[in-house]
Amino acid sequence: MRQYVMNVEPALIKEVDEIIRKEKLYSSRNEFIRDAVRSKVMGFRVLKMRRLAKEIRENAIKKGWNGEFPSQEERDKFVRDFLKEKGLPSIH
Repeated sequence: MRQYVMNVEPALIKEVDEIIRKEKLYSSRNEFIRDAVRSKVMGFRVLKMRRLAKEIRENAIKKGWNGEFPSQEERDKFVRDFLKEKGLPSIH
């Protein structure tokens, strides 16, 4: 693991310390902050996946999807076409 230096408002650090002391969920500020950063990154990953899913849905509608749940074969084709269109490697 690497070490980084951050500037954080004293009031925020005081609040983090209080959470650590009262809740006893974390053993240190470092652990708390690592978990907070991890959570934020995961949130952005989920957002990105939702945007991609929306794009896939819109792409499928443009290509004739009628809104019914597609068969596995149709889903695979939608994904392959989308990945190809985006220049991404196939997952199959």
